[in-house]
Amino acid sequence: MSRRAIRISARRFSIAGVLIAGLIDLTQASRLLFAIAWLAGGIWLLPRLARWLRRERRAPLFICLGCAALAFGFTLGYVPASQAQSTGLTIKAAPRISKQLFVRVIQGGSAGRSSPAAPYASELYDIIVGYGIDPAVALAFFAHESQFCTVGVCADYDTKNWGAQRRAVVPSRGVGFVPGRSGTFVKFGNWQDGVRDWCELILGRYVGRGLETVEEIVPVYAPSNDGNVPWSYISAVRRMVAAWSGQAIGSIGSDVPSYPTYDGNLHDALVTETFLSAEIDYHPEWAFHKFMLSETQAGRSLGAPVDDSRLIKVAGKLYAVQVFALDTLYTPLADDGETNWGDVRRLSDLLRQLPSVAGPAPTSAPTAPATIPLWMLPKQTPQP
Repeated sequence: MSRRAIRISARRFSIAGVLIAGLIDLTQASRLLFAIAWLAGGIWLLPRLARWLRRERRAPLFICLGCAALAFGFTLGYVPASQAQSTGLTIKAAPRISKQLFVRVIQGGSAGRSSPAAPYASELYDIIVGYGIDPAVALAFFAHESQFCTVGVCADYDTKNWGAQRRAVVPSRGVGFVPGRSGTFVKFGNWQDGVRDWCELILGRYVGRGLETVEEIVPVYAPSNDGNVPWSYISAVRRMVAAWSGQAIGSIGSDVPSYPTYDGNLHDALVTETFLSAEIDYHPEWAFHKFMLSETQAGRSLGAPVDDSRLIKVAGKLYAVQVFALDTLYTPLADDGETNWGDVRRLSDLLRQLPSVAGPAPTSAPTAPATIPLWMLPKQTPQP
């Protein structure tokens, strides 16, 4: 092969090229570059060092140095098994949930309301698997963000937004933006585009940058400075994936701390643990949960949550309801979808507005006639 052909082949096979193609990650590229530099330096130095050692008759020293160089070069390419595999719950993995269960979970929806994605659930499963993402993890993100699009901005505006994205990875898939309590969110034209965009977001912005597990992704995907509690999010995802896959929570992923680890403040951690004790996810941006905190700070505690929020219908009108140990919260849902989630009410206040339900005052029991001793009665003369 001519020198010109060799130069052309070298240009085509560049580290930058294979890095962009996704054949190696950034860590592997840096190790490869270092190994190439080490090899080039060795090629330049070894002949000179060998001549010097022969002249000085220090062959044993040369052998020792050569062995040390080989050992060091080996460490450049060696990655311990504990580091070679990502720790935690990997998002790129074989399906941990069957298609049948995936479809059934979405069709079941949440809080008594069916998910609008239900008619397309089977196709969405295939799209997610086609990207190499575990559909169980993807479904857990969908559940945590919007309870399968049955609550919040997704339900109010029919955004078809799988993971509560602010903007689309592929702008042509978006059909506009809608307002939310914490900013604007993109609206997709159909569920298929929404799921494809979420998958490409996860693979490009997170997995492509070395964040391969739920434990690594969530603190960036849902940071605490945006009103989230990452450990609560992680715990919720792990719990759902474990339930759907039929495994114990501790066996999902590896080398995960056996105790919760929080990066935020103490009160958020304690509130999260209070909710988790009832197997309920804590969402600091949700209306009921924010109201619970504000009432507690004002000295009107609701107690710990007893159950998750759900929908009920009374006289043809829908209400969102959540039960706590000391009271029950409810919000009337608007018929046009423009629900005022800040309108949170307490059952105890409703009861105080009602007329008294007490019955009439009980009547006193009749008193027995007094018994008069015989000696107090007047004597009567018997009639002839």
